[in-house]
Amino acid sequence: MSDIDAAFSIRVLTTADAIAYRIFRLTALKRYPHLFRADADEEAAKPLASTERRLKESPHNRWTGAFDISGNLIGSVGFRSEAGLKRRHIGQILGLQVAQQWQRRGIATALLQDAIAQASALGISQIQLSLTLPNPAAEKLYDRLGFEVYGLERDALRVSGQSHDKQHRQLRLGA
Repeated sequence: MSDIDAAFSIRVLTTADAIAYRIFRLTALKRYPHLFRADADEEAAKPLASTERRLKESPHNRWTGAFDISGNLIGSVGFRSEAGLKRRHIGQILGLQVAQQWQRRGIATALLQDAIAQASALGISQIQLSLTLPNPAAEKLYDRLGFEVYGLERDALRVSGQSHDKQHRQLRLGA
């Protein structure tokens, strides 16, 4: 085990983590408004029950958190698979975020590898995600893990009057 591995642990988030996750997520939405579809003010106006619903684990929904040695949430990612017969082979990576002071320590990689393992265990053959451009660090991470670009959505988000494009990527896991 390396020093990086010892610095954090990963586990599935539950509804008991709703308050910590809500604070963590709102912090990211405020700090990086151009990176997420959700708006911080709109999300802050929602009741805690909406966060609890988001974190409720099911065969098609799982949120994972990274925690420091003191038990503080320092990273998170969502994985959702589609339930319909024609699209149940597809999963989605959602809301990957790592606290600013913890970035570039392997946490995003570990969270994504956990989500990929979950997808594989479910028999998912394709994982999709989108990222706001420009985001060189995220692009390098997704390249390294084998996610390939399959589309570009121009003017996907508008934040403070500025347009932001979204890049769509997929990772093929098998047949």
